[in-house]
Formats: sequence, structure tokens, C-alpha cells
Amino acid sequence: MNYINAIKKEFFGGWNTIETLWIVVFVGAQIWAYVQEPDSPLGMISGIAGLLCVIFVSKGKISNYFFGLIFAYTYFYVAWGSNFIGEMNTTLYVYIPAQFIGYFMWKANMQNDQQGNEEVIAKALTPTGWLILLVSIAVCSFFFIQAVKAAGGSSAALDGTTTIITFAAQLLMILRYREQWALWILLNVLSIVLWAETPAMYIMYSGYLLNSIYGYYNWTKLVKVASK
Repeated sequence: MNYINAIKKEFFGGWNTIETLWIVVFVGAQIWAYVQEPDSPLGMISGIAGLLCVIFVSKGKISNYFFGLIFAYTYFYVAWGSNFIGEMNTTLYVYIPAQFIGYFMWKANMQNDQQGNEEVIAKALTPTGWLILLVSIAVCSFFFIQAVKAAGGSSAALDGTTTIITFAAQLLMILRYREQWALWILLNVLSIVLWAETPAMYIMYSGYLLNSIYGYYNWTKLVKVASK
């Protein structure tokens, strides 16, 4: 019974009214997009799982990795159908392994809030860390774009750039750095352009963008709590 209560608390505890409404609105939007243009059931499932994953990440809840796994497996096939080679490789070699690695990394670094709900212990990058991050993204993006072009992938420049930014943001997420959200914001803007002709994916990334802004705000509070 204690185990069941712990699961209930993890999934349903700690949400305020606005956050609950946020989940309902964007899950509803994904379902509406599919009803209007039912081209990909996997796209709808991927969209819902992805939204739930990032919303749970923004709250610092470790259960985000459950939804992350569902998202990763379904998104791989959606990207495959669109011939986005970079996105496929990102999912296979970044998203899927990151769910398992991230879970254990976070599990060892959790704390309880005032209501007894578990939340992650967040960190912030130093100026030197920022410099290393930006240079690494620029260099890796250049070389990966060339690889995507050579493989005949669609939208090589955009696909290649989003792939590297995703890798960097996912790494920062696993390591519990607040600055992941700055990269997610940039990634979501680029991804909205990439998936402009696919309603389910477009709505998903629009939701991601708004959630990333909130995530940066909430993780700034988590950093302050962790530094006390």
C-alpha cells in the first residue's frame, strides 16, 4: 500500500491549479490535432507522451522518465517516416539511453519540498561552463550537418543543428543543470519550423516552448533551494 501511495504522490502530488490546467489543455490540443488530421496515431501518442515528459521535468519529478521512454520509442518511428535522419539518430542514441541513465542519476540526487513531494536537486552553469557549451555546440553542429547532407537527409542544416542542441540539452538535463531550458527554448523554436507541416508535432513543440520558459523559471527556484 505504501508503494501505491508513493506512486500516486509522484504522479499526482505537488501540482497547482495552473499546472493541472496546463496539462489538460495541451493534451487536449494533441488529441484535437489528431482528430482534425488523423495522419499518424504514433504522432499523437508521441506528442502526448512528450508533453507529459517535459512538464514533469519542469517540476523536477523523476517520473518524467516513464513518459520519456514512451515518447522516445514512438518518436523514432515518426521521424523515420519523415526521413529526418538526424532526429532518428538522436532518438536512438540519445533519447532512449538518456531515459535509463537520467533516472539513476536523478534518483541519487532528490530532495523533498515543504509538502513532502520529491524534486530534483538542481545546479547552474558557471560562465566558463557556458563558454565550453556554446563552442562545443557550434563545432559539433558544423560537422554533423555535413554528415546529414552526405547521408541524403531532409532539411540537413536544421535537422543537424537540432540534433546537436538536443544532445547538449539532454546531457544538461541528466546532469541536473538549469541551463538545459535555455537550449530547449532554442530547440523548440527550430523544431516548430522543422515540423511546420505536421499539426501534431507542431502543437507538441509549441507546448514544449511554453513549458521550457516555465521550466527555466521553476528550475531557477530549485537552484536557489539547493544552494541554501
